Amino acid sequence: MVTHQQTWQIFVENREAVVAALKEGKCDGILPAARGFLDAFAEFILDAQVLAVLAEFPDRRARRSIPIFFFCNTLVYRPLFRLLRLTHIGQVLFRSPYVLRQLGFNARQIQEGFYQTEGGQRPFDEEAIAECFARSKGEDFLENQKAMLRCLVSYFPGQFREGVWVMDSVHFNTPRGNRVPAGDYKVCVLGILQDTTVWPMLWLLGDADPHETVVGKKLMAAAEEVLGPGFIRHLLLDRGYIDGPWLTELWQKGTEVTIGVRENMLVLEEMCNLAKLPDTVWEEVPPPKNHENPPPRREITGFSDLSGEWSECQAPLSGCLIRDTYPDRVVYQGMVMTAKEADAHSIYNGRGERWTLEEVYMTMTRYWRFDDLPPCRQGVAFAWVHFTFLAFTLIGLYRQEDEDEELITLNAGPPPLPMPEYELAVYAGPYFTLLLPSELMQIVLTHMDAWKANQEQLIMALRLCEGRT
Repeated sequence: MVTHQQTWQIFVENREAVVAALKEGKCDGILPAARGFLDAFAEFILDAQVLAVLAEFPDRRARRSIPIFFFCNTLVYRPLFRLLRLTHIGQVLFRSPYVLRQLGFNARQIQEGFYQTEGGQRPFDEEAIAECFARSKGEDFLENQKAMLRCLVSYFPGQFREGVWVMDSVHFNTPRGNRVPAGDYKVCVLGILQDTTVWPMLWLLGDADPHETVVGKKLMAAAEEVLGPGFIRHLLLDRGYIDGPWLTELWQKGTEVTIGVRENMLVLEEMCNLAKLPDTVWEEVPPPKNHENPPPRREITGFSDLSGEWSECQAPLSGCLIRDTYPDRVVYQGMVMTAKEADAHSIYNGRGERWTLEEVYMTMTRYWRFDDLPPCRQGVAFAWVHFTFLAFTLIGLYRQEDEDEELITLNAGPPPLPMPEYELAVYAGPYFTLLLPSELMQIVLTHMDAWKANQEQLIMALRLCEGRT
């Protein structure tokens, strides 16, 4: 079996080194230059050790002649180029030397290719991508993302410890195909709230059937394995994750939880009874956006020392009672927090903060098309969703570091694609620089003797510029 050494690298801009190589008649590639986010983003994921984590993705293939890193990295870039199907990858990514360079292929790999096809040399094709992940399980993606979480927390020390974390699930499905049945799945996501968005940091892919508490416990245990118990100090949960003993366990480990309670729970009934006392103070807050006309008048009030009202939860409880007054009815809702003292506003604000993850799901659906899946095998569907979430988070964390970036724009679609400029990106070894065509020709003509000795190398470099390898 033929094996190929993994030699991916990100090129660093160094004009002096490239010009010195050109004067010796040495050049590894010439490409149309494009200015945009991809160059700096590629350096970011290299510095953060993201590429090293992708290289460790669990590989279930029988034949491993192509390193799995290339498949993973290609699927990270798929949504950035707005490619809606795997077949589009071959039509777009594998026909552009510039894009191949952004994916981690250096000029020599582009020149040699991994194998020859009738249409020319390509590193691999879209069918190989599907086969790569066909046998992958949900646990494979979770294990690799645990390693990714570890590396991102290491790269951003302290940034994640103070934030509020959010957990919620979203469903997706695949239609029935000629050879594959329809699939109904969900992904449970654990993310951190920062500024105006939630960055998904860890997720669990699986069938749609298991209850939220089952997947939630498993995902939280995976996070604690990486971060340590109590690293997540405040967790916001939907009431679908209600489990008294689990919330008690989290509180004992140092994680406070804010969660909504169900209508039939005693703790909600007791808050409603306490609210009837004459000294109860209600505070008006903005009405909900529930499309009611007219909207209700919303008020909140808070309570402490509610632990005795939820027998299954042994953690201390503070509560927030929400009252919506409509023209014809009054509706009560309740929230609790596993804390001895928490005011109504701090508990109630968790409701809106948790909804931020729902907005991320809407963004992922509308702009990133994470759930627009064709008929495919489970492992391929999981890979599609997994690497879309990863791309969203990596791009977001990278752009968040840019002081000129408007934070409100982060929860949006992929950044605009760069367009080729008049300059040429010239490569020599691990370096590149941008030169005008006249600058390049002046160097070549001035050092003609050296270039005559390396005529074939120059021609091959120019072919890269033409899009031919």
